[in-house]
Amino acid sequence: MNTSLILRTAKADGTSRNGFQWPKSGPVECMDWNPAAQCGGGLHGLLWGEGDWSLLSSANDALWQVVEVVTESIVKIDAQKVKFPRGTVVFSGDMAGAITMVLNNAQRFEDIVAEIKAKAAQGDSSSGNSSTAASSGYSSTAASSGYYSTAASSGNSSTAASSGNSSTAASSGYSSTASATGKDTVAMAAGIECTVQAGENGCFSTAYFDEKSKRNRILVGYVGEDGIKADTPYRVKVMKTKAKWEEAK
Repeated sequence: MNTSLILRTAKADGTSRNGFQWPKSGPVECMDWNPAAQCGGGLHGLLWGEGDWSLLSSANDALWQVVEVVTESIVKIDAQKVKFPRGTVVFSGDMAGAITMVLNNAQRFEDIVAEIKAKAAQGDSSSGNSSTAASSGYSSTAASSGYYSTAASSGNSSTAASSGNSSTAASSGYSSTASATGKDTVAMAAGIECTVQAGENGCFSTAYFDEKSKRNRILVGYVGEDGIKADTPYRVKVMKTKAKWEEAK
């Protein structure tokens, strides 16, 4: 049975806009399920984090959740969101943790690679709305363009680049790069000494090693806050008491 991950947000107390109470973990089900491809009559979110990020909460105390759902039960409403009758909440916490789990899921990466190979065999390219691109291996590169596009790469010094509003870019490996250009974009680099950037109203995150606690941590940056600029590459500068963003040279 194939499953997929859904990214969503709730209020700090776990309730959604219509008052539905989401659990912090475990099974969740919609009691008035309607399989029609329209809003309502289901649980809603972004499949693999792809879609309209303006539908997610930007509140500082928002609860970010990841829901595992049987793939065959998912109904695509439009390019912005999906709905489903039931699932299992596998993560509730901050934005960084949720993004890391969804955008760097190993099974998802394998699926994207398979999809790209199939498209390549048919003569398709990784451009156009909702396009995908994936690569793996040392110094590999993946690039996609178009609204809601996705680029994913894995391997040391790899690069993932996507362009278009609400696009996402994810890379894994030491000194990798994730770059998402366009409004409401998201970039995630799961590795140390990585470089990330996002467009207007976007956000990005990457890992760093905290010497004080002797463990890896995630730092999140929001374009337009704390002096972070759009379409500008950033890296983590680790200091004795904290970590902060600095423009990559």
